[in-house]
Amino acid sequence: MEQTDELKDIHKASLDAFALSEEAEKDQREKGVEDMLFVDSEEGQWDDHAKTARKGRPMYTIDLTSEALNQMIGEQRQSRTRIKISPNGGGADKDTANIFDGIIRKIEQQAVSAYDNSFKEKLKGGYGGWRYLTQYTDENPFNQEIVPSPINSAVTSLYFDVDAKEYDKSDSKRAWLITDMSYSKFKAEFPDASLTDFNQPELRKGNCANWFSKDSLRVAESWEKEDVTKNIALMSDGRVIDIDEAKNLLDELEKDGITIVKKRPVKSHRVVMYKMNGAEVLSGPHAWDGKYIPLVPDYGEISHVGNKTYVRGKVRKAKDAARIYNYTTSSKVESTALSGKDPLLVTDAMIKGHEQDYITMGSSNKPVIKFNPDPEVQGGVPFRLGAPAMQTALIEQTQQASNDVHSTLGIHNPALGNAPQLLSEKAVLDQAEKGDRGSFEYSDNHEKSKLYGAKILLDLIPKVYDTAQTIQILNADGSLESHDINIESVGKFGEQMKDEQTGKIIKINDLSRGTYTATAETGPTYKTMRKEAVAQLTEMAAVSPMFEQLSTDLIAKNMNIPESDEIYSRIRKQMISQGFIDPTDEEIEELGLGQEKQPSKDEQALIDNVNMQTEEMAVGIENTEAKTQETLVKTQTEAVEAFNKLIEAFQKQKDLGIPLTPKQEQLLVTQADIVADAQDITQEGQPNSEQAADIIQQLQTGQLTEQDLQ
Repeated sequence: MEQTDELKDIHKASLDAFALSEEAEKDQREKGVEDMLFVDSEEGQWDDHAKTARKGRPMYTIDLTSEALNQMIGEQRQSRTRIKISPNGGGADKDTANIFDGIIRKIEQQAVSAYDNSFKEKLKGGYGGWRYLTQYTDENPFNQEIVPSPINSAVTSLYFDVDAKEYDKSDSKRAWLITDMSYSKFKAEFPDASLTDFNQPELRKGNCANWFSKDSLRVAESWEKEDVTKNIALMSDGRVIDIDEAKNLLDELEKDGITIVKKRPVKSHRVVMYKMNGAEVLSGPHAWDGKYIPLVPDYGEISHVGNKTYVRGKVRKAKDAARIYNYTTSSKVESTALSGKDPLLVTDAMIKGHEQDYITMGSSNKPVIKFNPDPEVQGGVPFRLGAPAMQTALIEQTQQASNDVHSTLGIHNPALGNAPQLLSEKAVLDQAEKGDRGSFEYSDNHEKSKLYGAKILLDLIPKVYDTAQTIQILNADGSLESHDINIESVGKFGEQMKDEQTGKIIKINDLSRGTYTATAETGPTYKTMRKEAVAQLTEMAAVSPMFEQLSTDLIAKNMNIPESDEIYSRIRKQMISQGFIDPTDEEIEELGLGQEKQPSKDEQALIDNVNMQTEEMAVGIENTEAKTQETLVKTQTEAVEAFNKLIEAFQKQKDLGIPLTPKQEQLLVTQADIVADAQDITQEGQPNSEQAADIIQQLQTGQLTEQDLQ
């Protein structure tokens, strides 16, 4: 790769910053490497001085540290931290939070080996960690996914900016992931590299010196947060946008009446990665979608004294006690081996004639060996002086060293299950709990690291899963579930649905909408919880028949036995038929509960008889209603005819010049009311009290004629 002046400046700045970080932690990392070799190397538990002093003499390694470390590792794997995502505003909702939950749970399923490797390494050497990568999926070459990956030997490979102070290094401006590579592999992987001669004197000077050795060289991923200035704008609908990124959106917003209220520049950053060795930049810059460097540190015990940072694992302070134990044990074996056996003391006279029997006494198995009594010796028979006694101080020193190992590790024999004298189960559990508290800082720091990893994922997921697609998420019980994400919401007539306030197109399960927070839940694995659930449910069912009736399906569901699904299904069907539980939608369809049940012959005969009786009753009611209706119509007709005749009579009286008396007017009003009552309702075109008053006025003024009456 051609080295421009800009790349040269970037390379120099990275090497200078790395040199500061490496120097600041050099002694801690060297001790961390020694701690890891103490556990993993064949002769790691013997220091160079002891190996020189005991050259050619017994050197036995009785590993007391691994047993305690395995106890802590087992506890971590049985009680894993689970990440829980919750909505935090800005349009976030519970359904989308559940999708984030499922995506992260699926990523974490792949991250188990990375988590386990990190926890194990930091127990030994104090340093652990993992990383996140993105790659295109096999199913769709245009869709990406997030892949977690372990960082092996983080103590020698994972570095952060010396000025970063946060535990998770989220405030770090730079980070490095170092790989030692043979020269032949380097040439094969980077054929376009400018450097071909690795013996140049310049490579052995300055900051380059640590990057090249006799057999290998360092290749680093150099991650950097590059400062950038963004122009942001406050829109009239309240949203804040990046003007440079949303140039094409501004015209569309303006059409919807959304305009810029004010704008200003803000300082921000982008994350990029360069690959480099000690001499040059090999590739880059490679832009990263997220705003965080995707490298997660995981520390054992970390503390700060002045400007110095101290990092260690569980092994660091147990090494001296373990070395003493191995030394004294080897000395005991050596002392025993070199000590004389308990010999049989005889005189020549005693064994005369039996010499061969005494010579082979140590290898033969003769039940009887003859001897000659020697009167010149007191007692006259062979005798022994007794074997030499083992040094008491050496035994006590070995026992003390064993206790010291467990004390410095923070885990004692009771916590390891080696305490037969503790007969009480409560006493054993109390001692085990003390051992757990002794390693709590390690599990707590591991939880902090996982929370930072979740923070990286929450930022990264909307940018990686940014297209309309169907994804699979992982539920808490281990089942997979498909969800559509980033799908545009469509209205009744196929139109795009828009937010009335922002004008943005509404999407279903829009992962970029809103903000979310991550919390950690620590507890047993789902498999362990299932076992515990079965035990507790069974225990409660044994003392409560009602509880047994209502929980049998749950016991079957959580049992880890062959055909448990079939047993669960059968029990569910029975409990549904008995009315103990409500069926799911799938069970309604499977059992045909939504379909009409076909009656038997006897039931059908009974139904037909009831239908026949119902029809006869309906006919009778209909006939009765018809007669009633006929009577009502007749009554209405007679009332109207009487009213019309009354008006006709009053008209003739008026023609004779005789005015209507008040009594006659009241009679006309009364008859109009009778007509209305006969109809039971007031209908348009039929007389009532108001119409009667109008008719009276017309009669008196001559406006009503006989033709009108007709």
